[in-house]
Amino acid sequence: MPDVIGLGAENACDIVRRAGLVPCGPEGEPEPVTGVVVAQAPVATAGAEQGSEVVLWTQLGPDHSAELVPPTPTESGLQPA
Repeated sequence: MPDVIGLGAENACDIVRRAGLVPCGPEGEPEPVTGVVVAQAPVATAGAEQGSEVVLWTQLGPDHSAELVPPTPTESGLQPA
């Protein structure tokens, strides 16, 4: 069973499929297509039979349409010498 926590939904689903498993969302939902995988069942250390379902929970990241503003030197911990 591959560990896909922390990966984007598309990459995680591809890895799960390549392992011979079936990615899906929680409660019978279709496989996730957006977000970052924050949990999976079964967990990576567990075994899984070929063709078994792997439930992936995702969380959406920050709104990528918003303009990114870099932190000020004080916010980032950089202090002038």
